[in-house]
This record gives sequence, structure tokens and C-alpha cells, in this order.
Amino acid sequence: MIQNSTPGLKVEIVGLEKMPQERVPQTHNCGFAYTIKIVNDSNATVKLLGRKWMIKHADGHLDTVEGEGVVGKQPVIEPGDSYTYTSYCLAHGDNCAMWGFYFGKDDEDTPVIWAIPKFEMSIER
Repeated sequence: MIQNSTPGLKVEIVGLEKMPQERVPQTHNCGFAYTIKIVNDSNATVKLLGRKWMIKHADGHLDTVEGEGVVGKQPVIEPGDSYTYTSYCLAHGDNCAMWGFYFGKDDEDTPVIWAIPKFEMSIER
């Protein structure tokens, strides 16, 4: 079962590009930089505490990545505001997909969740 976002919370993928090959470790075939906008259209202030990503590689292998915050931060997002950041994913093969969730709480300590939509990353030939 796929969990939906808390009402008023959404995630937008606003940028995606292949990383230069010289920045990709030899342990991987390619990498992708992505920019994500985390939106709070609810009536409550929310704090993003953690994330869980699923990464499906070209060979079908599935990695799970969990951690606190995003890019070392746990942003507080006011009603009507958003938080945008850029990060990256290293891939095995020339195409992969990512999706997942951000977890947090609102100003009354009620748990909140943002569903991260699945997005494809591939090297165009």
C-alpha cells in the first residue's frame, strides 16, 4: 500500500541532470543531481525530520536509503512556504528510478508525511 502525503503537503521534482562522469566514483556507472521543492500548503508549521528513499537500479536491484533531514538540515516550513534543495544519486547502470517519503511533525507534534513521487533517471543515447 502506498502512503499518501499529509493533506496540504507535497513534493515537486523541479530539476534533474546527469552528473559529469569525472564526479562519479568508479564504484558506479553514473550519477544524477536532482532538485526538489518541498511544499507546505497546510495551515500548520511543519518540520522535516527524516527521509526514506527507494532507488531501483537498471539491473532491478533495490537500495533503501534512510537518514535524518535533507542535505544536513531539518527545515521548518511555515504554512504557504516551501523548501528547495539539490542533492544527488549514484547509479548502477544507465538508468534508475527513485521514490520515497519525508517524515516530520507539525507544531502540535502530530506526525506528518510527504510522499516523494517516483521519478526516472536515465542517460539519453
